[in-house]
Amino acid sequence: MTRFLALLAGLLLVAAVALIQPVAGVAALALVVASWWWRPAAVGAVLVAIGVLAFAEIGVLAAAATGLVATTYLLNAAVLHAPEGVVPTTIPSVGGAVLFTIAAATAALVPVELVWAPLAAPVLIVLIYALLVGGLTGQPVPEAPAPTGEDANARE
Repeated sequence: MTRFLALLAGLLLVAAVALIQPVAGVAALALVVASWWWRPAAVGAVLVAIGVLAFAEIGVLAAAATGLVATTYLLNAAVLHAPEGVVPTTIPSVGGAVLFTIAAATAALVPVELVWAPLAAPVLIVLIYALLVGGLTGQPVPEAPAPTGEDANARE
């Protein structure tokens, strides 16, 4: 199943790149094919997609969809040669990718005319992420043990 998802995501990535820049689509296809034997080529294919997105003037939704496909491709291509039982596309990984794609697309579509907004956005994203991850773990922060006996006397 992982091989199928890697192949499907790779072909979707190639299609997205080829629709924007056909010449770069050939390079992305070559890297996707090479990634079956040499995993770093998968990163090269995604970098080609990022380069095409950076230089093409396309919409936010097309860029978000391409980024989601690239994420799926990297998740599945990274474990092509992993031991049996390694599953990269779990509900949390897919849900996180989709939700962050929606959040990024929404943030890009909202017309903000504040000069400092691009500086504040990464900080807010990290804070929101920390709050979400902290809430998902459900573990309280451990406190330092209180000094007892000889430890309390040594500090005085």
